[in-house]
Amino acid sequence: MKITPVEITNKDFKRTMRGYSTDEVDEFLDEVVEDFEALYRENANLKEKLESYNDKIQHYANLEKTLQNTLVLAQNTAESTLSQAEKEAEHIIESAKDKANAILENANRETEALKREYEKYRLEFASFKMRVLNFLDSQMNAFASSADEITQGTIGTGSLKVAGITPFTPAASLEGSEEVDDEAVIRG
Repeated sequence: MKITPVEITNKDFKRTMRGYSTDEVDEFLDEVVEDFEALYRENANLKEKLESYNDKIQHYANLEKTLQNTLVLAQNTAESTLSQAEKEAEHIIESAKDKANAILENANRETEALKREYEKYRLEFASFKMRVLNFLDSQMNAFASSADEITQGTIGTGSLKVAGITPFTPAASLEGSEEVDDEAVIRG
């Protein structure tokens, strides 16, 4: 299934409680659409270039065919100069073949370069896609882990300590310790 930038732009997702931030998803999709549109346009440009090169090849193939037809006509109308006409025609054909071969070789080189460039962008896109999927997977795992901590009631001091935050200790648990100055606690 080929996806177009318009389809990415117009894609709607189901909204659920505790889902992803719609603003973040929309921003991310905007970035994906931008990059995908650039690749889409570039691919279209490459296809246009390839079509142009194919047209040129066809033109020179038609030119070679025309030259061959001219040779046959010259042979039929100039029997007295058959030997000279054959030599001249062979020269013309060789020259045309050399030119056609040179053009074909050039077109093949350019086509190969375009294929390599296309492959490079295809691989870059695949790498980008994999990074996005890995990022989304890690976010889903983090979300699932947080959801597990919330449902199991284990979120709190352990998570706060990992984050480098000292949990709040109520005044009741300070019994037996020095008297606490409430104003000092409030001022931090």
